[in-house]
Amino acid sequence: MNHSRTSRLSRSAAVAVPLVATLAVAGCSSSDDSAAGEVTYPTVPFTAPGEGISLGHDDQEIGDTIPEPVHVGEIDPIKSTDLLVVAGGFGKLELGVNALDPATGVAGSRFVVGPGIWDPVIHGFVGESSSDPAVLAAEVWRPRGSRGAATFAVSTYSGNLLEPSEALLPDYARVHSRPGSNAVTSDGKYFVTWDDGLYGVRVVDLEAKKESGAVQIIGCGPFTWLDGHELYSVCEETRELIQISIDDSGVPSETKRTKVLPEDFVSARKVTWAADAKKALLVSENGDVFVFDFSNGLPTETVAPIGNAGQDGGRFSENVIDNTGTRLAIEYTDSAIHPDSARGGSVVKLELHDAVTFAPVRTLDLAYLGLTGIDSTAFSVDGKTLYVLGDGPEVDGETAKTIVGVNAATGDKVSSVEVTGTVDDAGTLLTPQVLE
Repeated sequence: MNHSRTSRLSRSAAVAVPLVATLAVAGCSSSDDSAAGEVTYPTVPFTAPGEGISLGHDDQEIGDTIPEPVHVGEIDPIKSTDLLVVAGGFGKLELGVNALDPATGVAGSRFVVGPGIWDPVIHGFVGESSSDPAVLAAEVWRPRGSRGAATFAVSTYSGNLLEPSEALLPDYARVHSRPGSNAVTSDGKYFVTWDDGLYGVRVVDLEAKKESGAVQIIGCGPFTWLDGHELYSVCEETRELIQISIDDSGVPSETKRTKVLPEDFVSARKVTWAADAKKALLVSENGDVFVFDFSNGLPTETVAPIGNAGQDGGRFSENVIDNTGTRLAIEYTDSAIHPDSARGGSVVKLELHDAVTFAPVRTLDLAYLGLTGIDSTAFSVDGKTLYVLGDGPEVDGETAKTIVGVNAATGDKVSSVEVTGTVDDAGTLLTPQVLE
């Protein structure tokens, strides 16, 4: 997320959500059967909405029962045509995440998650029912800010959202929060991350709700390109690609390395993954564009870049590859300064390329997209459409968050709609994962 981008007023900001229920304050209780000092917090009872119960904008009659019963609906599962949109901003105690229909711009199911250590650590999943995993977040909860004790957790949200499945991490765990440094296995069983405190790979068993294993691997990472239970990453100084296998107990171990990176290889801070094609995109800090093919395990021959993203004007920024490994897109700023700098400039265009040959497909600048600013870019689950989120045309000094769809094969613009619904400060687009 580029926090140096120009901020604008948005008339598609917060939409008021009606108060649908009143929560009773539950007191602490204990019993003689409890261990000494143990405190039990009773669960607030709730029911599903039924006839005569309103969960929308309509008011309902106040009954005689005090406190009032809590009526809670369930989320709609994330569809394969949806994206996730994460609220912008850094340093917030909580982050809003919405399922977004990019064709209509309507934001639906909303999740409130905790922040990561630096960037948000959020993964979305395509589901069939409300009980399927919808959003996973590796969170840092700080009751006293940066000076107090913090709780590190990996939470999975679904259903009514009142009782997420939470795996508490050890106090010494520090999830590396840059995009591409953590992932969920395709069977949905394990959350896998490079850990800044280790330094190495840490695995969390999501069903058992606890860490299942860790391995220290200094000098490699911090990327988690996951194919099944096989993790692939880079070792920059030794010019190696590395394979780390996760066994049936969730314990990771290094299994193989190959020295196939060129001598002038430079790593990157963020990477992306083409799940269906089992290919990884890495745009190095000197502009070399690498697409690693792990469909047959680690490559055995030297891997050369397919091209270079450098240009005479502007600077390459975020990048993304579609799930099929067919197309990639690279953002460019209006400044030659590195985009990770505080003065890195604003994103003003994208270059759409063939992900095999790096042949240019289309330049997508602000004028072509019909935007006045670019916030984020993501491909659809099927890879057929590239979506760009940004600020629409300015009207009376204000802009509306707008999402533009582009045909990934041709670069032709196919849709442009304002983002609406229960969403505020839309900032980052994420493509949900299809679990096995």
